[in-house]
Amino acid sequence: MLLPQAKEVKLNGSGVSSNNNNKMALGKSIKMYLTIFVATTCVYMVLYQYHMSRQPLATNEVIKHTDKSSSSPLSSSFIASYLWSPAASVNTSAMGQGQGEGQRQRQRQGPIQLHAPNATDIAASTSASMAASAMSFLSTVSLPLTLSSSSSSSSSSDAKSIITRTTTTRTAPAVTSTTTTAATTTTTSTTRTTTTITRTTQKRLVTSGHAQNAMGTADGGVAHKTRSTFIAVSEPPPLYIITPTYRRPEQLAELTRLGYTLKHVLNLLWLVIEDANRTNPLVAHTLDRIGVPYEYLVAPMPEQYKLTKRAKPRGVSNRNRGLDYLRANATEGVLYFADDDNTYDINIFEQMRYTKKVSMWPVGLVTKTGVSSPIIREGKLEGYYDGWIGGRKYPVDMAGFAVSVKFLHERPQAKMPFKPGYEEDGFLRSLAPLDNAEIELLADECREILTWHTQTKKNSPALPLNMTRYGHTNLAFIEKLLVRP
Repeated sequence: MLLPQAKEVKLNGSGVSSNNNNKMALGKSIKMYLTIFVATTCVYMVLYQYHMSRQPLATNEVIKHTDKSSSSPLSSSFIASYLWSPAASVNTSAMGQGQGEGQRQRQRQGPIQLHAPNATDIAASTSASMAASAMSFLSTVSLPLTLSSSSSSSSSSDAKSIITRTTTTRTAPAVTSTTTTAATTTTTSTTRTTTTITRTTQKRLVTSGHAQNAMGTADGGVAHKTRSTFIAVSEPPPLYIITPTYRRPEQLAELTRLGYTLKHVLNLLWLVIEDANRTNPLVAHTLDRIGVPYEYLVAPMPEQYKLTKRAKPRGVSNRNRGLDYLRANATEGVLYFADDDNTYDINIFEQMRYTKKVSMWPVGLVTKTGVSSPIIREGKLEGYYDGWIGGRKYPVDMAGFAVSVKFLHERPQAKMPFKPGYEEDGFLRSLAPLDNAEIELLADECREILTWHTQTKKNSPALPLNMTRYGHTNLAFIEKLLVRP
């Protein structure tokens, strides 16, 4: 009698265990199906949003967002381009909410209104965006405008951009822009100021017809079509950079390097003066391409110095020609002798432009000492540190000082002597009377080096091109761009 009872108990235990196993299997199946359902739903939603974002707009329709300000950095055009980009459907964190929520809001608000743009809307949006970006634009590009020489006579009746200044900042002038369309004219003025703008009329020097034709052939028939116009304004004070140059294989490369440095400086006129009897179309073409406002002049070295067997006073006639130009055409600002084989930190230009009489600073890579610098003790000029003093009163490098144009006008006899090694000293002596206390110390009171006399390695002249073999290739055009002494 006991055996059957034990068997029944064993059967009842196995039945309970079987029921538990069935429940666990059912639970796992439900979880698996729920996981598959959620994953499938998410994939479908992503594919749906991607499909909606790829729907094209009509070619003559523009999305209109009336709830965004055009002067805001996140303008309506930016937000529209973001909402309609394919990446926006998966990058939900960029705008602070998911794309699905934005889609539901648009569905609740109804369809988006579309309209075709007209001339009034285009003019208004263009002038507003130009006014909003005026300050950032002027902080990164040069001040003067680029005008076409072929259409300069008719530009008075066309749309113009007039550059003025503000009194609240020293380096970022404001802009008054005028936008003209076929239907209307909209003018936006950011700041009204009272200032005197002195326009320096630019005139291109006439070169020989043969040289012009050669450049026209090399450039595909286009030579010197554009020219930057220099506009001198009183704030920030204008800079006049005098750069002597002469014909050599490195000439165009060094002018290009210096030119693109000067392109970052506002309110600047570049006086490029070549030691030659006539201008070089290759140099003029390079200056046009760089786009810095410039004057290209010539000033040959006097014959008596060319024939000497001693060291030649290179660059003296060029710099004196630049001084004559400033006396005839400039009334304010600062002049600086910038050789084309030096390296410059653009901060030095912003510091020197406020020079009242004469300013000085260190120049690196000069002589065996490695630097030429004023010696400053307790904030006062005590002397000069240079690898070669040579009895000079001002043993400084040519790249280590700047002079006020007004101060130059007060010294009508100031010029640079034709004495090799004593050019800087002779010019600064000709500015007498000049006390050491009147010399301004720049570059953190001469504790920084912002200018280097790097120099360029001399290169031998290029070999002549074999025109029989390469006359009908691109090398024939490059041949015209090579500079040989």
